[in-house]
Amino acid sequence: NFPPFWPIMYHDIDVEVPIGDRQTVRVLFYMWLALEALLVFNCVSCFIVLVSHGSGVSNAGASFGSSFIYLFTITAGSFFLWYRPVYNAYMKDSSMFFYLFFVFNGFHILFDAYMAVGVPGAGSAGIIVMLQCLPSGKKLAAAFCGISFSLWVIHALASLFMYRKVRMHYKIKGHTFSEAKQQAYQGFAQS
Repeated sequence: NFPPFWPIMYHDIDVEVPIGDRQTVRVLFYMWLALEALLVFNCVSCFIVLVSHGSGVSNAGASFGSSFIYLFTITAGSFFLWYRPVYNAYMKDSSMFFYLFFVFNGFHILFDAYMAVGVPGAGSAGIIVMLQCLPSGKKLAAAFCGISFSLWVIHALASLFMYRKVRMHYKIKGHTFSEAKQQAYQGFAQS
């Protein structure tokens, strides 16, 4: 039943996730949806920077192209590499899926920070690109970059908060790395 317009997998938090963990998984799902909206806003911001032709802005075309590619690659990657593992971790109470979440969500938090910085040509309308827009008087482009920067920082901080919350749940449940390795070996042996 997900995504609704062309279902490819079953996704129902109210049915598959235990009652006490539903709110956490729902917040993580909303954070994933917020990431998708942020990627769209970032792409629009990069497009505005591109069409504004700021004299101090370097690599605006490359930034827009990269941000457009991120719409597809980061969407799929984030869903299958950090959201789906944490969904499965709560659903199956699996140490291996928790570890997958910790690794890939850690990379995701670093990606959020990287996008907030806004390295020119890297697909981000972050702070550096905003500072490049200001001297040439491109206020609309700078405003969009500032909003994009703020949203990336907020998303990174929220992701860090949820990472910590999931980590506390993981420790309270008594999961260990050796348990995760054992589950991984069993999974490989069965396939």
